[in-house]
Amino acid sequence: MPVYSWTLRTYEVDRGLLKLPNVRESPFYIKLSDKIRCTLCNRRCTLSNGQVGLCGMRFNIDGKLYTAAYGLLTAAESRPMEIKPLFHFYPRTSAMTISTWGCNFPCAWCQNWHLSKFASLEGVYVPPEDIVKWAVENGDSGVNISFNEPTLLTEYTIDLFKVAKAKGLHASINTNGYLTPEAIDALYNAGLDGMNADIKGGAETYRSWLAADFKKLMDSLEHAVRLGIHLEVTYLVIPGVNDDEADEVIDAVARLGRDTPLHITAYYPAHRLNNPSTPIELVDNIWRRAKRELDYVYTGNVPSHPGQHTYCPRCGAVLIKRSGDRVIDVRFNGLKCPRCGYEVKIRGFIGKYGNLYRRFI
Repeated sequence: MPVYSWTLRTYEVDRGLLKLPNVRESPFYIKLSDKIRCTLCNRRCTLSNGQVGLCGMRFNIDGKLYTAAYGLLTAAESRPMEIKPLFHFYPRTSAMTISTWGCNFPCAWCQNWHLSKFASLEGVYVPPEDIVKWAVENGDSGVNISFNEPTLLTEYTIDLFKVAKAKGLHASINTNGYLTPEAIDALYNAGLDGMNADIKGGAETYRSWLAADFKKLMDSLEHAVRLGIHLEVTYLVIPGVNDDEADEVIDAVARLGRDTPLHITAYYPAHRLNNPSTPIELVDNIWRRAKRELDYVYTGNVPSHPGQHTYCPRCGAVLIKRSGDRVIDVRFNGLKCPRCGYEVKIRGFIGKYGNLYRRFI
C-alpha cells in the first residue's frame, strides 16, 4: 500500500513575507483569469490568492508567484562529486554544496526528510556571491545544489551559477528530474553543466507512490540531454516498491543514450518506509543486467562491490578506482583507455578535492 509524505508547511502566508530578503517574485508562472500557474516543475500547480504550491515554498500573493527559498539555506558544505554521485563529471573534484527546505515529491523513503519534508522560514540568508567566495577559498572546483530538491532553489541557483561561472567553477544539481523544460532552459542558460537525476522506478511507481507522470520525467531528462547537459541517473532499488521495474528503468536510461551513467543504489529503511533493505544479490543482479545495455553502470551503498569502479566499455580495463566517495587511482592516457585507446565519456577535467566536508552552515 503506497505511503505518501508531502512537505509540511510551518509558516503562514501574508503580505508581511514580502519584507523578507529570501522572499522574491518568481519568473516561473503564468497568469490565468483569477489564478496563476507555476511553471517551475511538471506539477504546474494552479494557485488562488494566498494558496501555496505542493512544494511548500511557493505561493500566490495578489496574482504574483513568490518563492520563500531565495538564498534561505539549511546547509553549505564542501563535498566530493563522487558522493552525489557524479562519476563522469569533473572526477576527483569537490563542490560547495547547498540546500534549502521543501520538495515537490511525497517519497516516504526520503533520506534527507529533515530538510525536504518541511517548508520553513528558518535558516540562513546567504547572497550568491558568498557561496562562490567560500568555494574558491576552500579549494572547491564547483558549486552544487543538493540534499533537498534543488527545484526549490531555482531562482537563487540561476543567480549563483552566473557568479560561479564567472569564477571558472563548474555547476551541477542533484534532482528528482521533475523540472519543466522552461526551468531546465533557464538553468542551462545560467551555466548548468551537469546533473544527477533520480529515476525512482517505472511508470507504476510514479503513478501510485509519487502521484507523478513518468513520461513527463523522461521528457525533461531528454530535453536536458538535447541541450548538452551532462546527465547521470540514480535508481534506488526498494524491495516491495520498485524492485520489479528494473528492466523498465534500464530501458529508459538506454533511450537517453548508451553512455548515460546509471547508479544502482541499495535502499536502507528511512523516514516513513520500513521495507527491508535491498539484498546485495539483487543490486548485483540488476548491475549485471544493466551492463548489457549501458556502457557505465555503478553500484551504491554496497561497500567493496566492483561496481564502484569505471571500466573501459571496449576492453574492460579499470580506468578509475574508487573507495567509498573518493577516487583513489586514475589510469587514463588523457581521457583515453591506456590499453585500447577508447575515449571514455568524461565532462570536464580530473582535478583535486578541496577541503572536504568543511561545513559553512
